[in-house]
Order: sequence, then structure tokens, then C-alpha cells
Amino acid sequence: MSRVDAYLELIDDPTAEALEPGHPADPALHRLLVHLAYSDGVVQGDEFALLQRVRADLEPGELMAWAMEEAMADFDDSELKLLVQRGEAPMDILRFAARMVCLDGDVAAEERARLAEIASALLLPQGAPDKAIGEVVAMGGSVSSKRVMAALRNMLWRRLQPRLGDPVEDALSAAAPGGEAVCTLVLDDKEVGALYTSGLLTRVDDAVRFIAFESVHSYTRVPVPGAGFHLRTVDGQHISISDPRMADLGGLLDYVYGDDL
Repeated sequence: MSRVDAYLELIDDPTAEALEPGHPADPALHRLLVHLAYSDGVVQGDEFALLQRVRADLEPGELMAWAMEEAMADFDDSELKLLVQRGEAPMDILRFAARMVCLDGDVAAEERARLAEIASALLLPQGAPDKAIGEVVAMGGSVSSKRVMAALRNMLWRRLQPRLGDPVEDALSAAAPGGEAVCTLVLDDKEVGALYTSGLLTRVDDAVRFIAFESVHSYTRVPVPGAGFHLRTVDGQHISISDPRMADLGGLLDYVYGDDL
């Protein structure tokens, strides 16, 4: 397995063990992530969490000092070409970079432009950045009740468990849209949400929310360090769930919107 592939597995699987440090490809890969994280001058919580995943050998204070030092040094895309010469696949390097810029489920124009620069340096085709972004961030929209039911039949659950026929708990039902839930969603024997044909009822960090499928603009489809799930609505709301065990919501929406059916 290449070093980039190993990092991609580490980032996408919250249960994966940290990689042993010291690989020859690490300095360039680490600098790439740091410069992407610092591109707007501020390292957000999710970005710092991703750096913690790849530099688990450093304590938080040490990590911040290291990242600031790396950010102040120049980064030349020629370093990425050296990675290719050492056997790393160009597309995998771009996918690795996309994991950083897609963390919150929203890719700004300047972040998309930076991915395009990286793709160009790696001699990748024009559509490569969109493909790399699409692995992490997917688009929502209106769906039929038939597709919601098909999603429930086909969904491969990792941590959440669907329970058919259970009533929605009072603590959640106040935010429910009305009508009967298709199923409730349970995590470690605690009800954390419910699936309706019109949308998803779930506990988020600050409240219980009902998210209509037609209101979804974009969402994260793989676990991201520092959060289990991010979602953006068409009216500009940002919904974040920090518990990584809730990452199944991204997979469920993939089925609802048809990307995995």
C-alpha cells in the first residue's frame, strides 16, 4: 500500500490506528495539509483534528507549534512531483488534498482553485478536482418516498441501528414533521433520530433538528476528523454533528439520493 493510500484509510476510518511516523513521503504530505489548512490564515477545529490524525505522535501544543512553523515555510508544488517519482499515484495525492478542503462540507471557490492548481501540477485531467471533491461532499435535493424506502433496504449500517415500528421518543418528537416515521435510529441503545419519507430527524450538537431532504444542498459522505457529519442547506444553514459515530448519516443520504443504489 502506498503512503497516500494509508493516510486516506486513516482519515476515512475513525477507528484506524495511527501510522508509524518517519516515512519518506511524510514531510511533503504533511506540508501540503498544513498549507491547505492555513490558506485562509486560520486553522479551524476540523482542520486541526485532521492534522492530529496524521501527526498523532505530537501533543496538541507541539502540533500547533509544528504547524505554524510549516505554514511559514514556502511550499512548492514540485514537492508533489517528487512524491509521484517515489511511486505515489497523482490522483491519490489530489484525493488526499481534497480531504482537507472538504472537511466542513462546503468547498469555497479559492479552495477549488487550489485543488485545480495541484491537479495541474500533477498533470491530471481537468475534471480531477471535481472527482476528488465528490468523494467527500455530495449534493442533495428532492427525492421520492420510494427512493427513501429503497435506501433503508439497501443501507449498510456501521454504528447506527434502524428500528422499525418503534415510536419516536418525546424528546425528539417535538421537532418531528408529523406523520409516522419509517424507522427510528438508535446508537448504543439510545434513540438519536428517525427517518421519514420527507426527511431526517436527528440530534445535532445544539438541538434536535428535522432536515427535509429537499432542503439539503450538500453533505459529507465520509467521516471527517473532528466531526461525524456536516450538512449545508439550500438557505445557507450549516448543521454539524461532532460525534463520529453518527457518520452513517452521510451513507444513508448517499442511498437516499441515489449515489449508491
